[in-house]
Amino acid sequence: MIRKLSNSKIMIFILIACVLLIPATINIPDQPSTYSLVLGVGIDKSENEYEVSTQILTSKANQGFLESLQVHSATAGNILLAVEKLALHLGKISGFGNTSVIVFSEEVAKEGIAETLDFFLRSKRLNGNPFLLVTNKSAKSVLSDVAKIDESFNYSLNSLAKLNGEASVGTIITLADFMNNYYSGTTASVISQINETTQENQGILIPSQNDSSGSGGANGGSVQTSLGLAVQTSASDGGGSVEKKVVSNDGYSSLFVGAKQIATLTPKDCEGMNTLLNLRRNVFTVKGVSDEVYHNATVVLSIRDVKKTRVLKFSSQGVPRVYYTIKYALKVEQIREKDNDGIVLSGISNYLTPTLTKMLTSQIKQTASDAINLFKGYNADVYGLQEAFYKHHPKQWQKYLHSLQNSQDAFKNIEFFVDLQLTGNV
Repeated sequence: MIRKLSNSKIMIFILIACVLLIPATINIPDQPSTYSLVLGVGIDKSENEYEVSTQILTSKANQGFLESLQVHSATAGNILLAVEKLALHLGKISGFGNTSVIVFSEEVAKEGIAETLDFFLRSKRLNGNPFLLVTNKSAKSVLSDVAKIDESFNYSLNSLAKLNGEASVGTIITLADFMNNYYSGTTASVISQINETTQENQGILIPSQNDSSGSGGANGGSVQTSLGLAVQTSASDGGGSVEKKVVSNDGYSSLFVGAKQIATLTPKDCEGMNTLLNLRRNVFTVKGVSDEVYHNATVVLSIRDVKKTRVLKFSSQGVPRVYYTIKYALKVEQIREKDNDGIVLSGISNYLTPTLTKMLTSQIKQTASDAINLFKGYNADVYGLQEAFYKHHPKQWQKYLHSLQNSQDAFKNIEFFVDLQLTGNV
C-alpha cells in the first residue's frame, strides 16, 4: 500500500513538471531573437572616437525565410565600448560568427589595424576567416551600399574585391593572413580598396532610393540617437534626380608594413606584384603591336594556364637570391586595330607572333621589376621572402643578417631573377 502511494506521488510530480515545463520549451526564442547575426563590420574614426558599424541579417516576423539587411552603428572612445553600445541598442548579443568581411576607413588603416583585429580574435568574437578591405570613404557607407545591391553580401563584396576594370588585379587577404604576416615581423600585407565612383563600367551600380528592386533594410539616411547610435533607415524620395553611385575596386590597394597602411598601390603596382605571387590574373593587354600580322593593334590575351616555381639560393658572397620561372599558356582573344572601327579576330592572325611575344615578355618583366623596386623602397616584403629564407636556409640567413649594418634592410638587398616563358595558340 505504501509502495503504491509512493509511486503515485512520483507520477503526480512528473505530470506537474511536464505541464509546467513543456510550454516553456515550445516557446523558447529562436537564435535571431537573442542574437544579432552580423555579416559585416565597419570601423571608422572621427576625432577621438571610433564608430563601429555592423551589417545585420534581420528576420522578418512571421514571414518564413524572408530577411533584410540593416546597418547599425555606435560611437565610443574605444572599440569594446562601441560594441557594447551596439548590444545595448539592439537588445541582443552581437553574433560575429557569420561575419565575412571587415571594412576599415583609410584613416583607421593609417593609424593601425592590428590591435583592433587582435582584440576581436582574443575576445573570440571573430575567427580568422573574414576578409579585409580598406575604403577611402566611410566603412559604414560601404556596408550600407552593398546591402542595397544584394543580400548575398559576402558573395557580392568578395567578388568585387577580386576584380578591377581590366579583370587583372585583386588581392584577397583574410584576418588570419594579415595577423600571420604581422606576427612574422617581416612580411608586409596588401589589402584591396573598395571605393565609390560615378563610372558605371568600373563596378556595381548602387540602386537608387526609389528602386523597388533594392534589398531594403539598409536603404536611406541615418537617424542619430542620444547614445551616439545610428541605424540606416528608409528615406523618402524627394522627387529629384539621384546621382548614380557605383561601388568599385578599380585595382587600388593599401600597402601595410606592420600594423599601419604606409602607401596606396596603383593597379600597375599590384599587377607587377601578382606576377611573382601565386595569384591568377585573367588577361594581358598589349598596345601598339605592329608586324606582318598586326597593324598598330591592341591585343588582348587570356591566360589558359600558368605555372610558377621559386628557388632560393645564396651567391658566393652570401647574398640571398630568388629565382622565378613563370610559364604562361596564352590565347589571343581580341585584336583592335587603329584603322578599323571594330574588333578584328580571324583564324589566320589569332596567334602569338615573335613581335607580340617579345613585347609582352618585356611588359611583364618591366612591370614586375618596377613593383620589386617599389617594395624595396618601402622596405615592404610582400613576397614573404625573409620568412622563406629563414625557414629553408636558417644558418646562411643568420650569417647574412649579421653581415648587414642594419638587419631591417635585409629585404632590400635580396636579388631577383625572373625567367618568363610564353606559349600561345595558332
